[in-house]
Amino acid sequence: MSEPKPQIDETAPQPSLRRNVFFAAIGRGYLALTQLGLIMVTAHLGQVEDVGALTLATAVVTPLFFLASLGMREVHTVDDLTRFSRSDYVALRFVGGSLALALTVVIAFTLFAGSGCMVQSTLLLLALVRFFGTQSDLNHGMFQRAERLDFVAWSILARGSAGFLAFAVAFWFWRSLPLALCFQALAWALAYRVADLQLLDRLGQRVAWRELWATDGRKVLHLAWWLLPVGLALLLARGAISVPSIVLERSAGLAAVGVFGALAYVHTGLNMVANTLGSATAARLRKHIRLGQVQALKTLIRRLIGTSLALAVISVAVAWVFGAQILTFMFGSDYAARDLFTVIVIGSSLTLLAAPMITLLTAAQVLSVRLIIAAASFGVSLTACALLIPDHGAMGAAWAFVLTCAAQLGAACVAVWWCRSTIIGRAQASGSGHEVQG
Repeated sequence: MSEPKPQIDETAPQPSLRRNVFFAAIGRGYLALTQLGLIMVTAHLGQVEDVGALTLATAVVTPLFFLASLGMREVHTVDDLTRFSRSDYVALRFVGGSLALALTVVIAFTLFAGSGCMVQSTLLLLALVRFFGTQSDLNHGMFQRAERLDFVAWSILARGSAGFLAFAVAFWFWRSLPLALCFQALAWALAYRVADLQLLDRLGQRVAWRELWATDGRKVLHLAWWLLPVGLALLLARGAISVPSIVLERSAGLAAVGVFGALAYVHTGLNMVANTLGSATAARLRKHIRLGQVQALKTLIRRLIGTSLALAVISVAVAWVFGAQILTFMFGSDYAARDLFTVIVIGSSLTLLAAPMITLLTAAQVLSVRLIIAAASFGVSLTACALLIPDHGAMGAAWAFVLTCAAQLGAACVAVWWCRSTIIGRAQASGSGHEVQG
């Protein structure tokens, strides 16, 4: 069954960009708070080693699911859907998530065979949580493409609330991290069924099982091949962030990883802020490129960079002045390492500054260059961790993280400068009425 090509009405009134940013901020902010809540629950009710196991599992599992996602949420948002259908995306999403789940099982029983049952079960059950998260993320891409960020917010509110409550109650009752993750996975699956599918129905974008069965396997493979540079870029970019935790665990043990991981959660929070800005503006950036609106494109990019810079400066200032009090309140006095926290926030702020450039490259469908950016940051991460962590422990991991984020920012700036004629050229050609393939 062939899905009809979408007809985009460029003359229809556009949803307010401020409204989209507002709903994106509400959704991403709430998700960040619920994920922070999971760390806080684990830190207050469990041991430092529990936080370490959760941090280590996140460092291993998240890059795998970033690869499995192949950036489908971002790319679907800016895809004109002239070559591939939504059914192709949905089929690839399910296959990719299943493969990532299977690979996690292999890693848990090979590379982490000697790490103990608690670490292994945490790996497996966190992978199950991420599997359901991956299924939901593509739905967000569909909502973003329609510029319905309010739907993204409702989906996140349902998933975040259900997951946090299930995790917190299970951990409080049994004091078991793996069991808490099991309940979180069940809650995310339920939220997908109750919230996401209903929202897709309202947009008329729900893909029926019969459409999935009729999907052309060769077309799905072609889609996977097209998206592979983005998937590899996400794997390397997230892997670069994961390397410090993995090396630190081998060098200093789970307790050191627990402290570092709790403080490094700020990166997840600021990364969600960056995703908020990208989610709210990616479709608009693509529209400016498609319609040849060069001046509007430049204006929007300047606004994104200015907003990111302001947030970065505020974040570092807050960490330096109030870091100890914030950490004591959130995690307890054992985690109140202000200097370590400030260094980590500096690194996260650099990532925040890189986000507008990466969003622009995605909107322009210059996908392969993202792989180069990620490879540069991954190489710097490996080198810095090998040199700094054995002698300096957690502080060495923090500075390695800063160098990694600086490499990403530098590579993103160079990539945008290098591709500027391509990006502007596509916009001008589109504005002249020429069809440009991404």
